[in-house]
Amino acid sequence: MANFRVRIEMNKGRHGVPIHRLAEIAKEAEKFFQMFAADLGLEKGEWIADNFTDGSVGFDTNYVGTAPDLTLRTGQKAFELLTQPSTSPDDLKFGVRKETFLQFARMAAPVDADDFISIGLYNGQPKPPMRELTKKRFIEIEKEIVQTVEQYGGAQGIITAFFKDSNTFWLRELSTGNRISCIFHVKDYKRVWQMLEGKDAIVKVEGWKIVTNGKLEHLKVVTISPAPEYQEGDLDKFFGCDPGFTGDLSTEEYLDDLRGESTEGYIKHLTNDE
Repeated sequence: MANFRVRIEMNKGRHGVPIHRLAEIAKEAEKFFQMFAADLGLEKGEWIADNFTDGSVGFDTNYVGTAPDLTLRTGQKAFELLTQPSTSPDDLKFGVRKETFLQFARMAAPVDADDFISIGLYNGQPKPPMRELTKKRFIEIEKEIVQTVEQYGGAQGIITAFFKDSNTFWLRELSTGNRISCIFHVKDYKRVWQMLEGKDAIVKVEGWKIVTNGKLEHLKVVTISPAPEYQEGDLDKFFGCDPGFTGDLSTEEYLDDLRGESTEGYIKHLTNDE
């Protein structure tokens, strides 16, 4: 019967490990194994740590739950792929997500730059072959998966919250209803405070949007001002703004051309449909 047992060792060749670091690594490891199990479709079970060793500090992690042998063997292949030093996010197979691969790498985030975690899959062997997971490797994988883009843009909305200590306010964008976290420079404090005088006042902000993997993290405010109010006659300004838009055709002829029939024929067509 197949099983899933992984060996994790820290501070190889040294004595002990700071308890806060041990706790952080264990926390990241638990997150990874839960995500890994979800990717494989394993039924709800527990991950149990046992077989603790002193000195370098090591333990085994076991999946305790009901699972078909085929699923567990697939998990073994997937884990072997994850631990290979040359594996990239594009090499992932067996249903493992990039987010899970990143969480695997995060197990090495708490270690020192000159240290590493040793990880090995037993796979029926009395002593598993161990592979190193370094902080450098974690940073490499993070750079490949987490893509942060800085782009200039703006938004209009209503300020719903103001945080003086962090020079931050929340803007509820009118077009989407989304909440945007806006960070402003301390020199703009008075200007932002003035925007709060009108409870439902609509403001316009422009600045640098920090987007990570397509998700807007926050906006670094460059300018903030009241949004211009609609004035009677503004809509009329749009008409006639491009007199050459329809070419040699009149507006009616242009619309007829778009519809593929004359105005009379179009009206007749609608009447017949009714």
